[in-house]
Amino acid sequence: MIMKRFIYALFLVCLIGTFASAMAEQTPTERVKEGTDKLIKILSNPDMQNPDKHDAAIASLRAEAEQYIDFRLVTMYSVGKPWKKMSPKMRDDLTEAFVQLLERSYLKRIPAYGGQKIDYTKEMISGNKAKVITEIVDKDKKIVVEFRLKNMSQQWMIYDVVAEGVSLVANYRSQFSQVLNDGTPEELLKLIRERVKKIDKDAADEADVKPQG
Repeated sequence: MIMKRFIYALFLVCLIGTFASAMAEQTPTERVKEGTDKLIKILSNPDMQNPDKHDAAIASLRAEAEQYIDFRLVTMYSVGKPWKKMSPKMRDDLTEAFVQLLERSYLKRIPAYGGQKIDYTKEMISGNKAKVITEIVDKDKKIVVEFRLKNMSQQWMIYDVVAEGVSLVANYRSQFSQVLNDGTPEELLKLIRERVKKIDKDAADEADVKPQG
């Protein structure tokens, strides 16, 4: 379970902003490594584990994230072909709702950094897309994590992460297609928003039952 949570945390490597001025001459590996180093620094901040400051820390993570990951691209790939027929407003609404879901599902569950070693083993570039293969070493365990990037306006942006052979985008596409195959974009949007509300409610309920002091 700890390793799975760390994989989720590593996904946030792609959510952590580097510098908006970074240009495409920065290699995909350099881009991922820079984000990783930034993530580790933020995770090492005591505020991340301080309940009173956790929400503010998460807000800063998202602000950084929006400079580094193309959330709209992630949403588009997760939705698949139906995206082409959606209105601009529906695309905007789905993107925002999906970001909130990712925020609740991953950002707020980041464990403290435990000194895991990250090796950057391979980089592959094909046109305007690239893959960066990394290995996460935690004691005697090793996990291969693949970052997928696209060159957007002269800057490499991550749009997917594959951990233990599972693509985050493909996983959500499978879930979303179950709704869109027989339903509408409005129904998908409603489902995502309901998931966000449920996560928030469960978190509030958990906070209420925790012993005080």
